[in-house]
Amino acid sequence: DVSRSPAEILEYNAARPFHVIGGISDKEAELLRNAKGASAKVALVYLWLNEFITREYLHGSMGNVAPPIISRLMQFTSDGHLWYNAARKMAYIPFPFPHVQLTTAFILLTIVVVPVLMLAKTNVYFGFVLNFLVVTILTGLNEV
Repeated sequence: DVSRSPAEILEYNAARPFHVIGGISDKEAELLRNAKGASAKVALVYLWLNEFITREYLHGSMGNVAPPIISRLMQFTSDGHLWYNAARKMAYIPFPFPHVQLTTAFILLTIVVVPVLMLAKTNVYFGFVLNFLVVTILTGLNEV
């Protein structure tokens, strides 16, 4: 949550530690502590993962794996990093204020105009149900 103070974030993260299989070394912990911001920490771990995959492949500890399989593994880690950054941008960049205002105005216009049109073109009961569905769905889509 962006509204938390740095002390609250630290307390929150300390209460929910991630368990790393094999643990992390003191040097890795120091590098993660010195990385500025969450994005830098994710990028650092992404680079470590790619380095680990490359090192293990070159060492031969992955067995007889074809290079296209290794490149696909690298592609999957790259896609994960790409979509992490895309989600991060969507979370931190605010939606344009004029667009929000226009959308709200059109929703209010729909709430006023659609009932009149439904009553003019359909019977009362069908018009009520159709009006309720249209207005509810459009308002719900606006909230998402």
